[in-house]
Parts: sequence; structure tokens; C-alpha cells
Amino acid sequence: MNEERISLRKIDGNDFKYLKELLQNKQLMLLGWGEIYPDNQVKFWIDKIIEQYSQYGYSYFLVENKDTNEFIGIAGLIQTEIKSKDCTELAYIIKESYQGKGFGSEVARKLIRMAFYKFNLDRVIAQFVPTNMASKKVVETIGMKYKFTYTRIQNGNDKEHLVYEIKK
Repeated sequence: MNEERISLRKIDGNDFKYLKELLQNKQLMLLGWGEIYPDNQVKFWIDKIIEQYSQYGYSYFLVENKDTNEFIGIAGLIQTEIKSKDCTELAYIIKESYQGKGFGSEVARKLIRMAFYKFNLDRVIAQFVPTNMASKKVVETIGMKYKFTYTRIQNGNDKEHLVYEIKK
């Protein structure tokens, strides 16, 4: 599969319209994040991402179709904590019109390479609800292995999450 279909670039304040499109999409957001972001939270989220670039060198990136420069989603390496342990998480949201075409796997592979060879990380995890079969397929396609299941509080509700891992 040709991974040259995508490019990743850092998010900046001019990307509000793209992020609003994703972060206010009920179909995409309720499955993965369990909430929709109002405009003020989208702006706050952008500021948080920019701060993470300074702190870690990475966070979410804007995913674009290399041929058309069309916005197709966001993806990144995110600092998180699972069961009191700091982790770097692979996370992504691909627009519905690009789903099922291999873009999620391409983005995930590219981010794993960046994690290991650009940011010198030794492991990356992914977590998602068991009903998110598309994410399960992506992480298994790129070689991540199931580690455990845990219950996470998400927007005030207990949600079971599967955790997968890949090591350098």
C-alpha cells in the first residue's frame, strides 16, 4: 500500500474550521470520545495541542490527502495515563468519506515510525471501546497486540476500553 497518499502537519490556529468539522461530528465523536466539542472547546483544544508541541514535540497533526491537499482527519501521539502509568497513545479520527480505504492504517503506520525514529519512544499504545471495530482492525493491521481491558471514566460514565501496544 502506498503511504504517500497522506501528509501530516502541525495544527495551528488557522485550522479551526477543520477541527470544528471533526470535533462537532456526532457520528465520529460519540464513538471515540463520547462528547461533542462546542466552538469554545475547539479553540481551547487547539491551544492545548500547540502547547503539547512545545512540551513533547508532538501531539495531534492534521492529516491531508497529498494529491488534493484535502483535509481528511487528525491523528497523533498523545500523552495519557492508564492505570496510573504514563503512556504515549496513538489516536486518530478519519473523516467518514475516507474511512474503509486504508487511510487509518497509513496514518497509524506513519505515526508509529515517527514515534520510534523521530521522537525516540520505545512503545505506543492505542485504546478504544470494544464496539469500535474499525480501530481494532487498524491497530491489528499495523502489528499492535492486545494487552488488557480496563474501565475508564469518560464524560462521567464508566466505559470499557481495549488497550493494544506496539514496541520498538
